Amino acid sequence: MKVEKRQVICIGLGIIMTLAGFFVEKQENPLNGRNGIGRNSYGQGEREQHILVEGLVSHTVPLEVKIGERCYSEEEAKKALDKAAEELPAIIAGDNESLERVQSKLALLSWIPELGISVRWQPQDRELISESGQVLNQDCPKEGRETSLTARLTAGEFVREVVFQIRVVPPFQTEEEKTVSDFEEFLRFEEERQKYEEEFIFPEEFDGQVISYRVHQDRSYFIFSMLGILAAVLLPIKDRQKEEEDKKKRERQMMMDYSEIVSKLVVFLGAGLPVRKSWERIVSDYGQTVREKGKRAAYEEMTATYYQMQRGVPELEAYAAFGSRCKILPYRKLAGILEQNVKNGSKSLVPVLEAEMEDAFEQRKNLARRLGEEASTKLLLPLFMMLMIVMVVITVPAFLSFGI
Repeated sequence: MKVEKRQVICIGLGIIMTLAGFFVEKQENPLNGRNGIGRNSYGQGEREQHILVEGLVSHTVPLEVKIGERCYSEEEAKKALDKAAEELPAIIAGDNESLERVQSKLALLSWIPELGISVRWQPQDRELISESGQVLNQDCPKEGRETSLTARLTAGEFVREVVFQIRVVPPFQTEEEKTVSDFEEFLRFEEERQKYEEEFIFPEEFDGQVISYRVHQDRSYFIFSMLGILAAVLLPIKDRQKEEEDKKKRERQMMMDYSEIVSKLVVFLGAGLPVRKSWERIVSDYGQTVREKGKRAAYEEMTATYYQMQRGVPELEAYAAFGSRCKILPYRKLAGILEQNVKNGSKSLVPVLEAEMEDAFEQRKNLARRLGEEASTKLLLPLFMMLMIVMVVITVPAFLSFGI
């Protein structure tokens, strides 16, 4: 059997991958020379290791061994806690200059990974600093407010509490923001000073600047003009859209009735009635049921054609006008067949109409199938809306519970 070059390449690649896996396994072997397996570092949790024990019994025994994390000794815990207490002020300051000037959120971490120490925070004044480190300093005085923040450090079974002194100052402001803030403070002072007066007089000058005032007026009533213009623009569009919808509805209704009309003509012609008399019978039957079932566009056009013939319009012209008014290909075709019958006689009319009837029923089935597909497609929008509502109902409480 001839061995192709690509087969040799596949075998070679398989051997190379096997060797690579063998060397990786050797390098990743957790057992050292003393049959020892390294523990996870402080606070990283236990690890599970699958091992094979030989020599215990007559066969190799597979075991799953759980190895706990490394624990701090008292001396190691003291050093780690000292180091954490020394590094924490710089870490939790975040974007602030230092804990002596806190203006923005503190970075209150709950875990120090390199030391394996967990941290829990307890602010002295929760109206000034929240447990998440948010600084509520909007109403803080310019000189700042002194407070403290207690950190409970846990290294294994050893615990230490460290208290950090913090001075919270007002948030950073640009020159314009500072000017506005000072002016608001000045207005509060003036309002307090004039509290016994009948009316409050606004100051005409502040910090060397002449100031004028005006009352903010709600100009939202202009929206009514915009709404009127928008309605004027949209109304013709709405009318055109309604016309298009009515036109499509009329065409769809006429297509649904076409097969029925042709089949009635075939029945009456097969019974020996002439075309005009068959047309009259169809219009008469429609007139008896129109009050119960409502008006149908195709039958209304047939009725108009019948009255034209009653007024003396020749059949040829009446059928031609019928096809023009219907504006749909099948009805134009039917009008053409009837015109040919008037010109050439009725010998072949019934077979032609029977063939047309079969095509009409096939078209009606296709139309019914398409309408069913459109209806199912229209149902997708409310289904998707219900899905979105369900997703919001489920996800919003979940995000709120996480504090997002």
